[in-house]
Amino acid sequence: MSSTKSMRMNVKMNEQEVDDVAFLTGEAMAGNKRVLYERDRIAVCSQKRALILALFVFFTLFLIALIIAFATPLSGTWTDFSYFTSCCSLHDIPPFDGTGYPEMADSDKFLLPTGEEYPWRDSRLLPFVKPLRYTISIHPNLTTLDVTGWVVIHFIVEKETSFIIIHARNMKIMEKWVREGVDQWSLDPEKVQNISRLLEYKPFQQWYIEFSDGSCLYPGKNYSLGIRFQTRISQELEGFYLSSYTTAKGEKRLLATTHFEPTYARSAFPCFDEPQFKATFKMIITRNQNHKSLFNMPIKKIETVYYGYNVELWRDEFEESVAMSTYLVAFVVCDYESISNKTLKLIEVSIHTPPGLLNQATFALHAAVNLMDFYDEFFGIPYPLPKQDLIAIPDFGAGAMENWGLITYRETSILYDSIESSSAAHQWVAVVVAHELAHQWFGNLVTMIWWNDLWLNEGFASFAEYVGVDHIRPEWKMMEQFVLEKTQPALALDALSSSHPISVSVQDPKSIESIFDTISYSKGAAILRMLESVIGEETLRRGLTEYLNKHKFQNANTDDLWNALSQSTNGSIEVKTIMDSWTLQMGFPLVKVRLENRTVKVKQERFILQPFAANRSEEMEPLKDSSWHIPLTYITALQPSTMSVKWINTTEEIIITGDLPISLRADWIKFNVNQTGFYRVQYEKSMWDSLINVLITNHNVFSPTDRANLIDDAFTLSKAGIINATIPLEMSKYLKKETEYVPWATALEHFRSWTKILYEKPAHRLLIAFMLELLDPIYKNIGWSDSGTHLTRLLRGDVLAAIIHCDNKEAIREARNRFTSWIEKNVRVPPNLREVVYSAGVKFGGVSAWDHCWSQYNKTQVPSEKKILLKSMGSASDPWLLQQYLDACLDRDSVRPQDVRTVLAVVSANPAGRLLAWRHLRAHWEHFQNMFGEGSFTIGSLITAVVTHFSSEFDYYEVLNFFSVRDIGSGQRALNQSLETIQLNIHWLEKNEKDIEEWLRNRK
Repeated sequence: MSSTKSMRMNVKMNEQEVDDVAFLTGEAMAGNKRVLYERDRIAVCSQKRALILALFVFFTLFLIALIIAFATPLSGTWTDFSYFTSCCSLHDIPPFDGTGYPEMADSDKFLLPTGEEYPWRDSRLLPFVKPLRYTISIHPNLTTLDVTGWVVIHFIVEKETSFIIIHARNMKIMEKWVREGVDQWSLDPEKVQNISRLLEYKPFQQWYIEFSDGSCLYPGKNYSLGIRFQTRISQELEGFYLSSYTTAKGEKRLLATTHFEPTYARSAFPCFDEPQFKATFKMIITRNQNHKSLFNMPIKKIETVYYGYNVELWRDEFEESVAMSTYLVAFVVCDYESISNKTLKLIEVSIHTPPGLLNQATFALHAAVNLMDFYDEFFGIPYPLPKQDLIAIPDFGAGAMENWGLITYRETSILYDSIESSSAAHQWVAVVVAHELAHQWFGNLVTMIWWNDLWLNEGFASFAEYVGVDHIRPEWKMMEQFVLEKTQPALALDALSSSHPISVSVQDPKSIESIFDTISYSKGAAILRMLESVIGEETLRRGLTEYLNKHKFQNANTDDLWNALSQSTNGSIEVKTIMDSWTLQMGFPLVKVRLENRTVKVKQERFILQPFAANRSEEMEPLKDSSWHIPLTYITALQPSTMSVKWINTTEEIIITGDLPISLRADWIKFNVNQTGFYRVQYEKSMWDSLINVLITNHNVFSPTDRANLIDDAFTLSKAGIINATIPLEMSKYLKKETEYVPWATALEHFRSWTKILYEKPAHRLLIAFMLELLDPIYKNIGWSDSGTHLTRLLRGDVLAAIIHCDNKEAIREARNRFTSWIEKNVRVPPNLREVVYSAGVKFGGVSAWDHCWSQYNKTQVPSEKKILLKSMGSASDPWLLQQYLDACLDRDSVRPQDVRTVLAVVSANPAGRLLAWRHLRAHWEHFQNMFGEGSFTIGSLITAVVTHFSSEFDYYEVLNFFSVRDIGSGQRALNQSLETIQLNIHWLEKNEKDIEEWLRNRK
């Protein structure tokens, strides 16, 4: 705080004024304020006058009711402003076409607790009421959790109206006014709008403010809305909520922080909480002296104020922000420490952490400064704010949040200890820092108009994070890893009939939360990578710069991006025509390849894993009518280093190339080079055999990403029943010679899935034996030394975990010895071996081993170490221990809510705990709903983590029946996908179990 001491001022205030400071008026209008707000003033009249007044009111209301009852409603559409009369009233406005809550069309759904009918029937706000500027003052009490505050919103209207609507949730509105003008210090009675009704409708999280008869708001004028409110600091991980940390000495300290995306700003202050309503924000925070406050902008001044019995508080006033959406507003009250550095353009970048953890912030600071310099150049637009803060939050539902100028992170996403953290943790910090910094341009500077284009934010940031980290850490080969972390997971989810298009219609908070998923993030990133491979990196950059410059500080939609990219190609490529086929329909194509008289012929059709899914989406388009504009790339045996490309955009079969000398024994053609395309390829059996032969004889002919692509396609097509399971098994034989990370990680992911489904079947032990045979060469080659390149260290962790899972006695013995030495002799376990060693130690060590890990979990100050211990404790083989672990998830002080999903996932992945986890989820479902809220994306992830490994009809109907009588809010989409995955597992087991068992028994 030393840099701001010179700005402090002393102000004497009483208890009421500290909450109301400068609310709406300031000292110059104390008289008007008293008239408006004084509670003790009493109106007095005679009985006769009161009776006359009552009769007059009664007959007036009766007359109004008759007019309403017999009035003829207008017809038309919401966007046709010709329906507005000289002063727009509610009855002049038809609802949005196709928006809101269709299931709430019945008028009784809009009855308020008072019996009055809520007059506005749409979940969206009025589009012609535009906020321009917010002035917000809050005083949070971190002990009582009470928050008092006020907000003044300057706004304009583009059409005359007699009412406005704002968002507010879980708050009490104490006082309110609307007046003409933006003068903070004047409440001219002639300019004050008389408010006749203030109604709250909780399902829409709206407040309806109606003015008295004849009172309207007019275009061309500025207006101000003032509200004084009370609310509470939330204990869920959303809105303005409470968090805590424990110091190295065991002292628990509190902080308050925010997470507003997508619809939680309304929980902290009344606002127009939709992304298209950009405005500037000026923030005032009253706090205790032992805390500091942070906001999107730097502090302008600090005043000392006195509260109650001369309790001294500090009031921080911040610089006014640039225009931004409400979900990007952020503020934190904490007692953190910080370190700082500057970019080449002298933007101050700071990392804030709890005391004692700054030594773990060095890497994030170094990465953030370098990435901001890189993005400045990449986007061709300077970062527009004077500072960039990154802060570690102990309790955080997401990985991070891109609040403009004040990015909030889960501790594991920003803190890295060079001695204690693994290579995976190192990479994770870099990727998340890069993701959120990319948002400062793509998402913050230019924001989607509505949440249906969420992918514009998240898809691009998920692509740019890999580009950014590849720039600062080229030795990590991030674009190789892209297919593993982005393309393959997106293909897996998008093959379900319960998937959704990238650009998808959403209206209410629950449906908005449900699309924060792999489709919006990873598929969005994958199709952008595919587009870049077609138009080139420089052309992509030019288009992005044009897009950002044209729409900066404003909103845009997907078409705006496609238009800018088309212009960057000088019109040579119709980007919109091509990319609409990837964003407006769900799913992706399967390219079917066949060889006929030395001619290669291809055709496309929709790829889907389970066409017979009982829970198929009603929006799912007919499979045979789906087609995409596909940049079909390929290499051949004749030119393995030269990529060719051919566009296909029809479902008709076409010829790729004629008279290719493709021998069924040696020569080959491989499509989707480096898996840059978002599609799968089905080859004829003879062509699969040729590709497998190349892999076995000289796998280095293909790049690591091409090898991973072949593995991924073969296993997935088997899962869909398109090819026999023996094809991926035959292909897997080549893995004995594989030494690269990406192909191995791809194969092990599919093998893990197979072992879970086959766990109770005879083929399971045979599969384990086969995996051991494949793993043995790489295990001996890679060993237990924590050395080598970044990718080698990642590979070692996966190989050791897999070979211990397959019950390799030597590996188990080595892991247990290292675990014992750690417990008994305090011998340090190298960071990249810890998850393997700890998991094996817990699995085979019993209660004492588990207790030791639990003790270390509660002691360590290294977040990445906490995460490893958290995952390892789920490996216990004792059901009693696993149940104790699950029970700990019910206590916030034992396991933080943000980590509950991790615990449920590791326990359910453990054969000894899979049914325990499911039983626990059912038994405490209401508890978890209260912990996370129905609108949280976490709810769906709990279901997915626990049930997707099920593979019997009994399990399927248990899950279906349990959730069929429960409202799971934003988790509905995840439930549908989980149920479909269980059906897939059942079907795959029925079709493939015998073939797999036979092949494994007879293999040579």
